[in-house]
Amino acid sequence: MADSDSDGNDAEGVDDSIPDPAQIEEVQPYDISLTASHSYLGPGLVSVGGRRLLEAGWRGRLPVLLHHGVVFPGETVPMLLPHGPDADVLVDAIKNEKLFGLLCPDEVGGTVSGFGVICEVEMAGIDDEHDGSASVTFKARATHRFRMVGVPRRTVPLDRYANRMVLVEVRVLAEMASRDSLRPARLAALDPLREPAHLDPQQQLLRRMDAALTPWPLFVYHIFDYDRLRSEILDYFKDIMSVDLPDDPVSLSFWVASNLALRKAERLALFLVDNALLRLHMESQHIKKQTALCCTSCQTEIARREHIFAMSSEGVHSNYTNLGGYMHDILTVRQTSNVQLSGAPSAEYSWFPGYTWTVLLCNTCMAHIGWRFQAEKRSLRPQRFFGLCRNYVQPRPPDP
Repeated sequence: MADSDSDGNDAEGVDDSIPDPAQIEEVQPYDISLTASHSYLGPGLVSVGGRRLLEAGWRGRLPVLLHHGVVFPGETVPMLLPHGPDADVLVDAIKNEKLFGLLCPDEVGGTVSGFGVICEVEMAGIDDEHDGSASVTFKARATHRFRMVGVPRRTVPLDRYANRMVLVEVRVLAEMASRDSLRPARLAALDPLREPAHLDPQQQLLRRMDAALTPWPLFVYHIFDYDRLRSEILDYFKDIMSVDLPDDPVSLSFWVASNLALRKAERLALFLVDNALLRLHMESQHIKKQTALCCTSCQTEIARREHIFAMSSEGVHSNYTNLGGYMHDILTVRQTSNVQLSGAPSAEYSWFPGYTWTVLLCNTCMAHIGWRFQAEKRSLRPQRFFGLCRNYVQPRPPDP
Protein backbone atom coordinates (compact mmCIF):
# COMPACT_ATOMS: atom_id res chain seq x y z
CA MET A 1 0.00 0.00 0.00
CA ALA A 2 1.31 3.46 -0.83
CA ASP A 3 0.15 6.62 0.86
CA SER A 4 -0.59 9.64 -1.30
CA ASP A 5 1.49 11.80 1.02
CA SER A 6 4.42 9.37 1.13
CA ASP A 7 5.58 9.38 -2.48
CA GLY A 8 9.07 10.53 -1.59
CA ASN A 9 8.55 14.15 -2.61
CA ASP A 10 7.17 15.46 0.68
CA ALA A 11 8.21 14.53 4.18
CA GLU A 12 5.73 12.70 6.36
CA GLY A 13 5.51 14.03 9.88
CA VAL A 14 3.70 14.23 13.14
CA ASP A 15 0.25 15.68 12.58
CA ASP A 16 -0.12 17.95 15.59
CA SER A 17 -2.32 20.60 14.00
CA ILE A 18 -4.42 22.71 16.35
CA PRO A 19 -7.76 20.98 16.88
CA ASP A 20 -11.18 22.53 16.73
CA PRO A 21 -11.91 24.50 19.96
CA ALA A 22 -14.79 22.16 20.71
CA GLN A 23 -12.36 19.24 20.72
CA ILE A 24 -9.56 20.76 22.83
CA GLU A 25 -10.61 18.86 25.95
CA GLU A 26 -10.46 15.61 24.04
CA VAL A 27 -6.77 15.92 23.06
CA GLN A 28 -4.78 13.20 24.81
CA PRO A 29 -0.97 13.24 24.86
CA TYR A 30 0.53 9.77 24.58
CA ASP A 31 1.85 8.32 27.84
CA ILE A 32 5.40 7.31 26.92
CA SER A 33 5.68 5.10 30.02
CA LEU A 34 3.28 2.68 28.30
CA THR A 35 5.93 1.91 25.71
CA ALA A 36 8.55 1.03 28.31
CA SER A 37 6.19 -1.55 29.86
CA HIS A 38 6.28 -3.66 26.66
CA SER A 39 2.64 -4.59 27.23
CA TYR A 40 2.46 -6.21 23.76
CA LEU A 41 4.28 -9.19 25.32
CA GLY A 42 1.00 -10.08 27.01
CA PRO A 43 -0.31 -10.25 30.58
CA GLY A 44 1.34 -13.58 31.38
CA LEU A 45 4.70 -12.21 32.53
CA VAL A 46 5.52 -12.57 36.22
CA SER A 47 8.41 -11.12 38.20
CA VAL A 48 11.44 -13.36 38.57
CA GLY A 49 12.87 -13.10 42.08
CA GLY A 50 16.50 -13.23 43.12
CA ARG A 51 19.22 -11.03 41.69
CA ARG A 52 22.88 -11.80 41.01
CA LEU A 53 25.48 -9.19 41.94
CA LEU A 54 28.39 -9.56 39.54
CA GLU A 55 31.71 -7.79 39.95
CA ALA A 56 34.45 -7.00 37.45
CA GLY A 57 36.49 -10.10 36.77
CA TRP A 58 33.66 -12.55 37.50
CA ARG A 59 33.90 -15.65 35.33
CA GLY A 60 31.24 -18.21 34.59
CA ARG A 61 29.47 -20.23 31.90
CA LEU A 62 26.37 -18.66 30.41
CA PRO A 63 24.01 -19.47 27.54
CA VAL A 64 24.66 -16.84 24.87
CA LEU A 65 22.83 -15.89 21.70
CA LEU A 66 24.16 -13.90 18.78
CA HIS A 67 22.52 -10.50 18.35
CA HIS A 68 22.62 -8.41 15.17
CA GLY A 69 23.87 -5.27 16.95
CA VAL A 70 25.32 -3.82 20.13
CA VAL A 71 23.22 -3.74 23.31
CA PHE A 72 24.54 -1.50 26.10
CA PRO A 73 24.15 -2.10 29.84
CA GLY A 74 20.93 -0.49 31.08
CA GLU A 75 18.87 -1.33 27.99
CA THR A 76 15.67 -3.37 28.22
CA VAL A 77 15.82 -6.64 26.29
CA PRO A 78 12.37 -8.09 25.41
CA MET A 79 12.46 -11.50 23.78
CA LEU A 80 10.13 -14.21 22.57
CA LEU A 81 11.58 -17.66 22.00
CA PRO A 82 9.23 -20.18 20.40
CA HIS A 83 9.31 -23.91 21.12
CA GLY A 84 12.73 -25.39 20.63
CA PRO A 85 16.13 -26.04 22.24
CA ASP A 86 16.85 -22.33 22.84
CA ALA A 87 13.65 -21.91 24.82
CA ASP A 88 14.48 -24.97 26.93
CA VAL A 89 17.99 -23.67 27.64
CA LEU A 90 16.63 -20.28 28.68
CA VAL A 91 13.95 -21.83 30.90
CA ASP A 92 16.75 -23.62 32.78
CA ALA A 93 18.66 -20.34 33.05
CA ILE A 94 15.59 -18.51 34.41
CA LYS A 95 15.06 -21.19 37.05
CA ASN A 96 18.71 -21.04 38.14
CA GLU A 97 21.05 -18.12 37.46
CA LYS A 98 18.52 -15.92 35.58
CA LEU A 99 21.39 -14.79 33.36
CA PHE A 100 22.18 -15.11 29.67
CA GLY A 101 24.36 -13.25 27.20
CA LEU A 102 24.01 -11.47 23.86
CA LEU A 103 27.06 -11.61 21.60
CA CYS A 104 28.04 -8.61 19.45
CA PRO A 105 29.15 -9.01 15.85
CA ASP A 106 32.27 -7.21 14.70
CA GLU A 107 32.22 -3.71 13.19
CA VAL A 108 31.24 -4.95 9.73
CA GLY A 109 28.82 -7.62 10.94
CA GLY A 110 30.74 -10.51 9.39
CA THR A 111 32.23 -12.34 12.38
CA VAL A 112 31.81 -12.61 16.16
CA SER A 113 33.57 -9.81 18.05
CA GLY A 114 34.17 -11.90 21.18
CA PHE A 115 32.37 -9.29 23.31
CA GLY A 116 28.81 -9.08 24.53
CA VAL A 117 26.48 -8.05 27.31
CA ILE A 118 25.08 -10.05 30.22
CA CYS A 119 21.31 -9.81 30.61
CA GLU A 120 19.33 -10.55 33.75
CA VAL A 121 15.76 -11.80 33.35
CA GLU A 122 13.31 -9.62 35.34
CA MET A 123 9.94 -10.91 34.12
CA ALA A 124 9.07 -14.10 32.28
CA GLY A 125 6.17 -16.19 31.04
CA ILE A 126 6.78 -19.87 30.31
CA ASP A 127 4.32 -21.89 28.21
CA ASP A 128 4.90 -25.61 28.83
CA GLU A 129 3.63 -28.06 26.23
CA HIS A 130 2.52 -31.70 26.61
CA ASP A 131 5.58 -32.94 24.73
CA GLY A 132 7.88 -31.45 27.36
CA SER A 133 9.02 -28.48 25.24
CA ALA A 134 8.40 -24.88 26.19
CA SER A 135 8.14 -21.42 24.69
CA VAL A 136 9.22 -18.44 26.73
CA THR A 137 8.47 -14.72 26.63
CA PHE A 138 10.50 -12.50 28.90
CA LYS A 139 11.81 -9.05 29.64
CA ALA A 140 15.43 -8.70 30.74
CA ARG A 141 17.84 -5.91 31.60
CA ALA A 142 21.35 -5.69 30.16
CA THR A 143 23.73 -5.31 33.11
CA HIS A 144 27.43 -5.93 32.35
CA ARG A 145 29.81 -6.02 29.43
CA PHE A 146 31.70 -9.27 29.00
CA ARG A 147 34.45 -10.84 26.94
CA MET A 148 34.44 -14.46 25.92
CA VAL A 149 37.19 -16.48 27.60
CA GLY A 150 39.44 -18.37 25.22
CA VAL A 151 38.32 -16.64 22.02
CA PRO A 152 40.02 -18.36 19.05
CA ARG A 153 42.77 -16.35 17.37
CA ARG A 154 41.15 -16.84 14.00
CA THR A 155 37.88 -15.16 13.21
CA VAL A 156 34.71 -16.98 14.25
CA PRO A 157 31.90 -16.89 11.66
CA LEU A 158 28.49 -15.71 12.79
CA ASP A 159 26.73 -18.94 11.82
CA ARG A 160 28.44 -20.77 14.68
CA TYR A 161 26.23 -18.83 17.12
CA ALA A 162 23.36 -17.76 14.88
CA ASN A 163 19.85 -19.03 15.65
CA ARG A 164 20.90 -21.09 18.66
CA MET A 165 22.06 -20.66 22.24
CA VAL A 166 25.54 -21.89 23.13
CA LEU A 167 27.13 -22.28 26.56
CA VAL A 168 30.37 -20.28 26.73
CA GLU A 169 32.67 -19.05 29.46
CA VAL A 170 32.68 -15.28 29.89
CA ARG A 171 34.48 -12.70 32.03
CA VAL A 172 32.85 -9.49 33.25
CA LEU A 173 34.78 -6.39 32.14
CA ALA A 174 35.73 -3.58 34.50
CA GLU A 175 34.27 -0.07 34.26
CA MET A 176 36.54 2.84 35.13
CA ALA A 177 34.53 5.75 36.53
CA SER A 178 36.25 8.85 37.86
CA ARG A 179 34.16 12.01 38.00
CA ASP A 180 37.30 14.16 38.20
CA SER A 181 40.48 13.08 36.43
CA LEU A 182 42.44 15.66 38.45
CA ARG A 183 41.41 14.24 41.82
CA PRO A 184 44.66 12.22 42.38
CA ALA A 185 46.71 15.42 41.89
CA ARG A 186 44.67 17.66 44.18
CA LEU A 187 46.46 19.85 46.71
CA ALA A 188 44.88 18.92 50.04
CA ALA A 189 45.55 22.39 51.43
CA LEU A 190 43.14 23.85 48.85
CA ASP A 191 40.26 21.49 49.62
CA PRO A 192 38.42 23.99 51.90
CA LEU A 193 38.12 26.34 48.91
CA ARG A 194 36.66 23.78 46.53
CA GLU A 195 33.02 23.75 45.48
CA PRO A 196 31.01 21.17 43.46
CA ALA A 197 30.56 23.50 40.47
CA HIS A 198 34.19 23.71 39.41
CA LEU A 199 33.53 25.40 36.05
CA ASP A 200 33.40 28.93 37.51
CA PRO A 201 36.57 31.12 37.35
CA GLN A 202 37.66 30.62 40.97
CA GLN A 203 37.41 26.85 40.73
CA GLN A 204 39.26 26.90 37.41
CA LEU A 205 42.12 28.72 39.12
CA LEU A 206 42.33 25.93 41.69
CA ARG A 207 42.32 23.33 38.93
CA ARG A 208 45.19 25.11 37.14
CA MET A 209 47.18 24.89 40.36
CA ASP A 210 46.38 21.18 40.60
CA ALA A 211 47.33 20.59 36.96
CA ALA A 212 50.70 22.31 37.54
CA LEU A 213 51.70 19.25 39.57
CA THR A 214 51.08 16.90 36.63
CA PRO A 215 52.86 16.37 33.28
CA TRP A 216 49.76 17.62 31.40
CA PRO A 217 48.31 21.13 30.98
CA LEU A 218 44.82 21.91 32.27
CA PHE A 219 43.16 21.80 28.83
CA VAL A 220 43.89 18.06 28.62
CA TYR A 221 41.93 17.47 31.83
CA HIS A 222 39.25 19.88 30.61
CA ILE A 223 38.62 17.59 27.63
CA PHE A 224 37.64 14.82 30.02
CA ASP A 225 35.93 17.01 32.60
CA TYR A 226 32.74 15.20 33.67
CA ASP A 227 30.70 18.30 34.51
CA ARG A 228 31.48 19.87 31.13
CA LEU A 229 30.67 16.66 29.25
CA ARG A 230 27.42 16.16 31.14
CA SER A 231 26.40 19.77 30.48
CA GLU A 232 26.92 19.33 26.72
CA ILE A 233 24.91 16.11 26.75
CA LEU A 234 22.06 17.72 28.71
CA ASP A 235 21.93 20.63 26.23
CA TYR A 236 21.57 18.19 23.35
CA PHE A 237 18.89 15.95 24.84
CA LYS A 238 16.79 18.66 26.52
CA ASP A 239 15.28 19.59 23.13
CA ILE A 240 14.52 15.94 22.32
CA MET A 241 12.98 14.59 25.49
CA SER A 242 12.17 15.55 29.07
CA VAL A 243 13.70 12.84 31.22
CA ASP A 244 16.13 12.82 34.11
CA LEU A 245 19.47 11.56 32.85
CA PRO A 246 21.65 9.31 35.03
CA ASP A 247 24.13 11.15 37.23
CA ASP A 248 26.64 8.30 37.51
CA PRO A 249 29.33 8.61 34.78
CA VAL A 250 29.15 4.93 33.77
CA SER A 251 25.34 4.81 33.59
CA LEU A 252 25.22 8.12 31.73
CA SER A 253 27.81 6.99 29.17
CA PHE A 254 25.83 3.84 28.42
CA TRP A 255 22.51 5.69 28.24
CA VAL A 256 23.91 8.23 25.77
CA ALA A 257 25.44 5.47 23.63
CA SER A 258 22.03 3.78 23.48
CA ASN A 259 20.26 6.97 22.39
CA LEU A 260 22.56 8.30 19.69
CA ALA A 261 22.12 7.52 16.00
CA LEU A 262 25.46 5.89 15.19
CA ARG A 263 27.01 3.48 12.72
CA LYS A 264 27.66 -0.12 13.75
CA ALA A 265 31.40 0.47 14.01
CA GLU A 266 30.87 3.59 16.15
CA ARG A 267 28.56 1.74 18.54
CA LEU A 268 31.02 -1.12 18.90
CA ALA A 269 33.88 1.33 19.52
CA LEU A 270 31.91 2.90 22.38
CA PHE A 271 31.07 -0.54 23.75
CA LEU A 272 34.73 -1.62 23.89
CA VAL A 273 35.88 1.47 25.83
CA ASP A 274 36.36 0.70 29.54
CA ASN A 275 36.66 4.31 30.76
CA ALA A 276 33.38 6.19 31.21
CA LEU A 277 34.96 9.65 30.74
CA LEU A 278 36.57 8.59 27.46
CA ARG A 279 33.25 7.12 26.32
CA LEU A 280 31.46 10.39 27.19
CA HIS A 281 34.11 12.39 25.34
CA MET A 282 33.64 10.26 22.22
CA GLU A 283 29.88 10.70 22.49
CA SER A 284 30.20 14.49 22.81
CA GLN A 285 32.12 14.49 19.53
CA HIS A 286 29.30 12.56 17.83
CA ILE A 287 26.74 15.03 19.22
CA LYS A 288 28.54 17.94 17.56
CA LYS A 289 28.21 16.37 14.11
CA GLN A 290 25.32 17.44 11.90
CA THR A 291 23.96 14.21 10.55
CA ALA A 292 21.06 12.80 8.57
CA LEU A 293 19.67 9.27 8.79
CA CYS A 294 19.99 7.51 5.46
CA CYS A 295 18.99 4.16 4.01
CA THR A 296 21.82 1.70 4.58
CA SER A 297 21.24 0.09 1.18
CA CYS A 298 21.30 3.15 -1.08
CA GLN A 299 22.22 6.16 1.12
CA THR A 300 18.96 8.02 0.37
CA GLU A 301 18.19 10.53 3.11
CA ILE A 302 15.27 9.36 5.28
CA ALA A 303 15.26 11.75 8.26
CA ARG A 304 17.39 14.38 9.96
CA ARG A 305 18.80 14.42 13.44
CA GLU A 306 16.43 17.20 14.50
CA HIS A 307 13.47 14.92 13.72
CA ILE A 308 14.44 12.45 16.47
CA PHE A 309 12.17 12.46 19.52
CA ALA A 310 11.16 10.13 22.35
CA MET A 311 8.10 7.89 22.35
CA SER A 312 9.36 5.88 25.33
CA SER A 313 10.37 6.90 28.83
CA GLU A 314 13.60 4.96 28.24
CA GLY A 315 14.73 7.37 25.52
CA VAL A 316 14.58 7.88 21.76
CA HIS A 317 15.75 4.31 21.24
CA SER A 318 14.33 1.03 22.54
CA ASN A 319 14.42 -2.67 21.71
CA TYR A 320 11.23 -4.47 20.67
CA THR A 321 10.51 -8.03 19.61
CA ASN A 322 8.07 -9.21 16.96
CA LEU A 323 5.89 -12.32 16.87
CA GLY A 324 8.66 -14.26 15.15
CA GLY A 325 11.05 -13.61 18.04
CA TYR A 326 13.28 -11.14 16.15
CA MET A 327 14.40 -8.18 18.26
CA HIS A 328 14.50 -4.80 16.52
CA ASP A 329 16.31 -1.74 17.85
CA ILE A 330 14.10 1.21 16.97
CA LEU A 331 14.77 4.95 16.78
CA THR A 332 11.65 7.16 16.71
CA VAL A 333 11.41 10.25 14.50
CA ARG A 334 8.72 12.87 13.89
CA GLN A 335 8.94 12.92 10.12
CA THR A 336 10.54 11.20 7.17
CA SER A 337 11.22 11.81 3.49
CA ASN A 338 11.75 9.57 0.46
CA VAL A 339 9.62 6.76 1.86
CA GLN A 340 6.49 4.83 0.96
CA LEU A 341 4.18 2.45 2.76
CA SER A 342 3.62 -1.25 2.09
CA GLY A 343 0.59 -3.23 3.20
CA ALA A 344 -2.42 -2.35 5.29
CA PRO A 345 -2.25 -0.86 8.81
CA SER A 346 -2.39 -3.35 11.67
CA ALA A 347 -2.74 -3.06 15.44
CA GLU A 348 -1.55 -6.63 16.08
CA TYR A 349 1.38 -6.79 18.49
CA SER A 350 1.82 -3.01 18.29
CA TRP A 351 4.76 -1.79 20.35
CA PHE A 352 2.97 1.51 20.97
CA PRO A 353 -0.50 1.01 22.54
CA GLY A 354 -3.15 2.96 20.66
CA TYR A 355 -1.24 3.01 17.36
CA THR A 356 -1.42 0.88 14.23
CA TRP A 357 1.71 0.09 12.26
CA THR A 358 2.44 -0.05 8.54
CA VAL A 359 5.67 -1.26 6.93
CA LEU A 360 7.89 1.59 5.73
CA LEU A 361 10.08 1.25 2.62
CA CYS A 362 12.84 3.37 1.13
CA ASN A 363 11.35 5.05 -1.93
CA THR A 364 14.60 4.64 -3.91
CA CYS A 365 15.60 0.99 -3.40
CA MET A 366 12.42 -0.40 -1.76
CA ALA A 367 14.40 -1.71 1.23
CA HIS A 368 12.53 -2.14 4.51
CA ILE A 369 13.64 0.62 6.91
CA GLY A 370 10.96 0.64 9.61
CA TRP A 371 7.30 1.38 10.25
CA ARG A 372 4.83 4.22 10.31
CA PHE A 373 2.68 4.38 13.44
CA GLN A 374 -0.76 6.01 13.17
CA ALA A 375 -3.00 6.85 16.13
CA GLU A 376 -6.26 4.89 16.27
CA LYS A 377 -8.04 7.84 17.91
CA ARG A 378 -8.12 11.34 16.50
CA SER A 379 -7.59 12.77 20.00
CA LEU A 380 -4.26 11.01 20.57
CA ARG A 381 -1.09 13.06 20.10
CA PRO A 382 1.11 12.65 18.22
CA GLN A 383 -1.20 11.46 15.47
CA ARG A 384 1.66 9.94 13.51
CA PHE A 385 5.34 9.12 13.91
CA PHE A 386 7.92 6.68 12.55
CA GLY A 387 10.07 3.93 13.98
CA LEU A 388 13.30 3.38 12.05
CA CYS A 389 15.34 0.18 12.41
CA ARG A 390 18.79 1.27 13.46
CA ASN A 391 20.32 -1.57 11.42
CA TYR A 392 18.59 -0.34 8.27
CA VAL A 393 19.50 3.35 8.51
CA GLN A 394 22.84 4.98 9.22
CA PRO A 395 24.04 8.54 9.86
CA ARG A 396 25.95 10.66 7.36
CA PRO A 397 26.27 14.40 6.61
CA PRO A 398 22.89 15.81 5.49
CA ASP A 399 22.11 16.72 1.91
CA PRO A 400 22.62 20.43 1.12
